[in-house]
Order: sequence, then structure tokens, then C-alpha cells
Amino acid sequence: MKIKRRRDKEVFDMRKQQFPLPSCSVLVVVGVVLLALILASSSYVQVRYGSVGVVTRFGAVTGRVMQPGLNWKIPLIDGVVRYRTQEIIYQTASEGESQADYVDFPTDTTTADGQQIILKYSIRFRIDPEKVSWIANNIGNERDVVEKIVKFHSRILARNIPKEYAALDLYTGNIQAVQDQFEAQLKPLFAEKGIILDSFGLRKIEFTEDYRQAVEQKQIEAENVITEQHRAEQAVYRAKARVEMAKGEAQSTIERARGDAEKVKLLAAAEAEAIQIKGEALAKYPAIIQLQFVESLSDPQGRVTWGIMPPGSFVPFLNLTPGETMPGATIGSSTVPTTTTP
Repeated sequence: MKIKRRRDKEVFDMRKQQFPLPSCSVLVVVGVVLLALILASSSYVQVRYGSVGVVTRFGAVTGRVMQPGLNWKIPLIDGVVRYRTQEIIYQTASEGESQADYVDFPTDTTTADGQQIILKYSIRFRIDPEKVSWIANNIGNERDVVEKIVKFHSRILARNIPKEYAALDLYTGNIQAVQDQFEAQLKPLFAEKGIILDSFGLRKIEFTEDYRQAVEQKQIEAENVITEQHRAEQAVYRAKARVEMAKGEAQSTIERARGDAEKVKLLAAAEAEAIQIKGEALAKYPAIIQLQFVESLSDPQGRVTWGIMPPGSFVPFLNLTPGETMPGATIGSSTVPTTTTP
């Protein structure tokens, strides 16, 4: 047994000679080097683009703000609270329908006339990099900003502003006025806390199914009334058109009758005047009758023949129709015996 222990001791001594243990000084040097590396690596911090870092020392805000890039800090003493200066989106939505940075459940409220509604909205905002030290000291980190400022104020307004509007005004699309009112009231509240409001969007107002059906039924009835009014107006218009057409036709008939009467009147006047002129001319110039008689004889279609009256007759010419003769008159080359009255 003693021999075995002696052999084990000899083996250990041989290994100790081959692999000597490091001395205390070497361990100290290695420890110092490792500590230096750790301190060196923790002396610098990288701040990503679109963000800033607020330096804290032993839990207190120093007021120093780190800009994007590589920044120095006291290792193991200084801490950094990071804030995004890019646009952040807070949104109220149903589960699974939003990919915003911060998602919350929709807000329920009532309208001025007591109708239940649900509001879904989006807020786009940024943290003011000039006020991040104040924000870190008075509000907290980015999530605290969303919970204490953005969510708090927006949900209060979402419950109060719709109470100023009737449900029908909101249902028929008067959303822009509500949206503008939200934005006008949120901006100063955010600015006071170091938050820049980029935009507020009222995405949707949901009404109860009963109210929606009632409004749709009223709209259908209103459309029917408008349609009937339009039809009545069309009927009145058509009746007026027929009356105007009848008036036009009657007026046209009257004008035609007046024209015909005037025409007859003018023709009669012209004929009377022609007869008068002709009579005056014949009375003044009796030879015209003989001229007309001669002209009639030359007309083959005329019914006038000629003859020579016996001496002593006071009418030199007579208008005799064919087949008629006067006693004692010569027709053509024949002499017809005539008788004279004493």
C-alpha cells in the first residue's frame, strides 16, 4: 500500500515538472488585462441612426445626449437610455389587423344622441430630440411616453369628442371635422411633453348593427321619396309640354286662318279694284271693247264669232256664240235676212 502511494506521488511530481502551475504574478497580469479589455469595451456605446441616448450616472440623468454613432462613457458607472427620433405609430385596432409599433384595443363611446360607437384611430408622432433629457427625467423611456402621454390623452379625447356630434352626422361621413378636432387638441398636449404630433387619423367609426340597418332603411325610404318626387316633376313637365304644344298648334292654326282670311280679303280687294279700274278704262276708252273682241276672235278656243250688222244699227259688233245668228246679219260670206222694227 505504501509502495503504491509512493509511486502516485512520483507520477504527480513528474507531471508538475513538465507542466508547472502559473505563478501569482502571472495570474494578476492576466486578470488586469481581462479587466482592461472589459472596461475598454464598456467605455464606448454605439447609438443607432434615428435615435439618441440619454446618459445616466448612478441612476441620475446627467443631461448629456448621445448622438448617432460611437460615443464614450464611463464604464460601469454611466448608463444610456435610448429614444427613437423616427416616426412612431400608435394605433387602436382589433386583434391581428395592425402592424403598428404600439397597438391598443379600440375605444368605445357614445354620440350626442346616445348611440354606441367604437373608434379606431392612428397617431403618428416623434420624440423631440431636444427634450429627451426632460422626458427621461419626468416621464421615462419610450414605452412610458406611449402609455403616459399618447395613449392617455388620445383615449380621453376619443371618449369625449364624439359626444358633441349626432350619430347620423358621423355615419354620413362628417369624420374630417372630428379628426381635425382631435388633432387640434392633441398637438398642444403632446408638445408640452416633448412629443411632436405628425398626424392623427380617424380610420373607422363602427356603429351597432341595429343602428346601421335603421339608417340604411331611412336612406332607402328617402331615396324612394326623391324618386317619386322626380317622377311627379317629370309628369308635370310632360303635361306642361303637352299644353305648350297644344297652344303652339292652336296658335299656328289661328295664324294660318288669319293668313288665309287676309289672302281672301286681299284677293277680293284686288279683284274689285281691277273691276273698277277696268270699268273706268272702258268708259273712258270704248275702243278697248272692240280691241278685246278682235283679240277674242283670234283665239281658236274662244266662243265668240263675228258678224256685220245691217246699216242703221248702233252696235257695230256683237258677241255671238256659235250657232246663233241675228236676222239680217251677214256671217262669213252669207247674208242673213234681217228685219227692222219701225
